[in-house]
Amino acid sequence: MQGIIDIHCHILPGIDDGAQTVREAREMLKMQYRDGVRKIILTPHYRPGMFEPSVSQIYRTYYRLQEEAKETNIQLFLGREYHISSKFEEQAEQRSLPTMAGSSYVLAEFSGRHSYQLIRNAVEKMLCTGYRPVIAHIERYPCLYEKNRAEELRKIGAYLQINAGSLLGENGREARRFCRQLMENDKIHFIASDAHNTKKRKPNLGKCSEFVLKKMGKDYARKIFCHNPFMVIKNSEIT
Repeated sequence: MQGIIDIHCHILPGIDDGAQTVREAREMLKMQYRDGVRKIILTPHYRPGMFEPSVSQIYRTYYRLQEEAKETNIQLFLGREYHISSKFEEQAEQRSLPTMAGSSYVLAEFSGRHSYQLIRNAVEKMLCTGYRPVIAHIERYPCLYEKNRAEELRKIGAYLQINAGSLLGENGREARRFCRQLMENDKIHFIASDAHNTKKRKPNLGKCSEFVLKKMGKDYARKIFCHNPFMVIKNSEIT
């Protein structure tokens, strides 16, 4: 499948626990291109106390990677994967949350220990302060496995993202079952790679898109892998 847009990956080198060198990042870009990916929103972690690179460091690395990406004809955009922490409320009120590709969409990550109520409260806070929350890899939060909780978050305005590896069964049977049920019931908005390296957590949207094409058909696959991600880049509402 061609024209895929990956909205969640860790290719920006030396910034977080993703690619560590320009060479590794270059190889990941080549893998993405072979998978049919043509646009990528780079989403290095923002997590206080763990991943807090300076803005200048991120932009320097981003501009350098853009030069590398010209060789593969992949268009890059800058975002962040924002871990909800004690600073969240203040940053939301100040309208200083990091967003995806300069849009109002925020890729929000939670801890597996977080409660459903905490996740819901954070979603509601982002919505009331003018953001569009995208919940990263929702299959990682045990509290959402209870009946209808993911759907409840979707109904109040959250966008739901799952990892390709989880859908393919790389992260256990329970995560695979949860993701497939959501997909078959048309409850997710995005499937992303969340790629971190070229080995254990490598880009995999080519394999995943073929699986989705087979199971759900061309129109659905293009919506999940192309249309919805492009709406993020355009900063348009996904309906």
